Amino acid sequence: MLKEHHMNLLRTKPWGWQDIWLLKWSVLLFGMIAGAYFHAFVAQHAGVILVAAVLLAIRPALVYFRD
Repeated sequence: MLKEHHMNLLRTKPWGWQDIWLLKWSVLLFGMIAGAYFHAFVAQHAGVILVAAVLLAIRPALVYFRD
């Protein structure tokens, strides 16, 4: 019999600093390209995007710095 292999995307796995560094840079570069491509939209809604970014960063920051 063949063994079934299920892909678990939500698994807990420790990441090395190199993988986190590469992921952050790839997301930053993708965001720069998307911002350049959608320049008019981003410029028009910069305040809303900034507020959304701050709100999305609150919980991870609290979890990280919590004792």
